[in-house]
Amino acid sequence: LTTHVSFFAEGQEEQQDGLFQCTANRSSLNPTFAITLQPYQSQTFYMKSSSKITTLIIKLNLWEMQAFYEQEITKQVILALFFGAMLITILYNLTVFFATKELSYLYYILFFASVTFHHILYTGVGTLYLFSPQTMVQMSTYFSLIVAMPAIFLALFTQSILQLKQYPKLNILLYSLLFLYPVVILLIQSMGAYRYRNLFFTVILLYLFFVTFYAFIKGNKQARFIIFGLLLFVSSGVSMYLSSTGVYNVFEQYPYLTELCFALETVVFSFALTSKINMLNHEQHLSQRRAFLLRELNHRFKNSMQIIVSFLMMQKSTVDDQHTQEILNSLENRIIATTHLYSLLQMENNTLVVDTKRYFALITNNLQESFDQHNVEIEIECDINLDSEYVVYCGLIINEAVTNALKYAFETTDEARIDISLTEQANQYALTIRDNGKGFQGTHEDQNLGLYIIKTLAIFQLEGELNINKDHGVEIIVVWEKKKKEKNDH
Repeated sequence: LTTHVSFFAEGQEEQQDGLFQCTANRSSLNPTFAITLQPYQSQTFYMKSSSKITTLIIKLNLWEMQAFYEQEITKQVILALFFGAMLITILYNLTVFFATKELSYLYYILFFASVTFHHILYTGVGTLYLFSPQTMVQMSTYFSLIVAMPAIFLALFTQSILQLKQYPKLNILLYSLLFLYPVVILLIQSMGAYRYRNLFFTVILLYLFFVTFYAFIKGNKQARFIIFGLLLFVSSGVSMYLSSTGVYNVFEQYPYLTELCFALETVVFSFALTSKINMLNHEQHLSQRRAFLLRELNHRFKNSMQIIVSFLMMQKSTVDDQHTQEILNSLENRIIATTHLYSLLQMENNTLVVDTKRYFALITNNLQESFDQHNVEIEIECDINLDSEYVVYCGLIINEAVTNALKYAFETTDEARIDISLTEQANQYALTIRDNGKGFQGTHEDQNLGLYIIKTLAIFQLEGELNINKDHGVEIIVVWEKKKKEKNDH
């Protein structure tokens, strides 16, 4: 990362090389200058060097030309194999990402792509084969961000693999650090305080270690792979930092330590990805198994209810008393209202969310058939679908309200109409059933069993509020809070 190097002797032309002025005929990763001396000849040479990117550490090596190029070719071949392997790994995981749409693969790809790009610049391969000196000058403005990108994508990969959303406070803090990181880097660059540019990098790595250990303690199986991968990443980063600052050059003894760490990281993080995919597949299998059992239970429940309805219909046909027939008919309609829900769950292959408008329509159509009230216009306005746990309560409320309206509301009304609406506002749902009938007198609770059932379902099951307006027809309004899970889903 030495940007400018000048080499000259008295009476000779000055030779220039470096990151920003790489010569066209250079074939080595590092700047080289040829010296030709006759036997027993002595000569004084001068070198001037500078770096606008990092701490300037210059080490001079005197080589015999053939030996130098032999080791240079070996080094470049090893680097070519390393970068080729990284490229193949990235392309392979890119195809896996497009096939699975799993975000962990995308962050894995971006992490190793940014690591590879940084290492291409760090080793000099980019200067020698890919970028012109003018391009390197332009890119130098963004070197701090280039260094930051691997840490950002590593953090996102860790967040995705460990599913940190299950720890909201830790997750929010991580996103806050990632948001601040580029801002801090740009601020440091604008102030010229380059000595502090690795400080925030270190903070993020320490935080990643903390959340990974926390997830490991909580029993996350992927955390052990992430810990090992983080150790490898830190090892390579510390080695490069110590070498660039002149504290200790580990690459003299282990010249390919960085490449080895990166290669091991790809393997370790691949194990983490495989472990997560296996876990997700296992969870999906269990979910499918539970869904199958629940569908089977729904099917058996629906069949049992239909048998009960058949018994009620047979019993009703043997009863002459009109009041008893009305009681049996109401009981039959309540059971049918519940049975419709399980029919929808079975048809839609969904055990969580129900086509709510369709469910309401099945209930009202059955009631019109039961009371032979096809002249009553029933309008349903519903653009949302409720959880199956709560839609049954709404269905039973509608069953009771519409039953009361069809039985009592329209004795003196020519254009009979019932409006049903389910709306969503902020953190609340509102179910409204309104008719244009004659209304009623007296207290709500004492009118009939239907209103008592409505009150019980609204207040004790939905844990909501019930309002009944009896002027100019009857209007029943039930308002209840969304459950915590539903709020998170929205």
